[in-house]
Amino acid sequence: MLAACAPPTASPAGSTSPSLEPTAPSSSAIAAHSASTESTSPTVNTTGFAFAAEDVVAYYESQGYACRARQPSTKAVGFFLRTCEKIDDAGRTRVIGVVTDPSGGLANGFASVQGKDAETFLAPVDALDPLAGFLGAMLGEDQGSTLLAWLAGHLGDAYAETTIGAVKVATYTESSEDHSKLYVEVANQAYLDAPGASTP
Repeated sequence: MLAACAPPTASPAGSTSPSLEPTAPSSSAIAAHSASTESTSPTVNTTGFAFAAEDVVAYYESQGYACRARQPSTKAVGFFLRTCEKIDDAGRTRVIGVVTDPSGGLANGFASVQGKDAETFLAPVDALDPLAGFLGAMLGEDQGSTLLAWLAGHLGDAYAETTIGAVKVATYTESSEDHSKLYVEVANQAYLDAPGASTP
């Protein structure tokens, strides 16, 4: 997972757990893989993101997600992580996270959908809408729509990556053997170059 925000262990909303702790390897999923599936697309702004981190969080709060306070990243020096989660109507856990740089600018974000306890395999179609929506929330409607076909074609892959403008985008599973949790993640180069974060 990207170094500053390895996917957290999701706790049900209202849990007394003081924070979400990363469960994935400390190396970046995007940074750990070479850009073998890059594509070119229209560029986005210089940070690569359409909205400010607080706007993304406010949107998810308005959708019923419970968000935690900002905390220092354990993966990238000087960066901060904020996570939000929700149990959807099907009983699946949805988590989003945004990582900001030292000046408060959005630098990275991830979203995941975890299958219910009985789901050892989460069908990609069951995670496509919330993960595609996350791309729109991070990159804007036009850029998010541009990536929809790519995401639909790769969601459920152990790992796939592309580039759109100044942002790397990846989708992956919990592990190559565990397909009960699916992810999408976006990162700009400033995040990938951060001390403590691996670079591609």
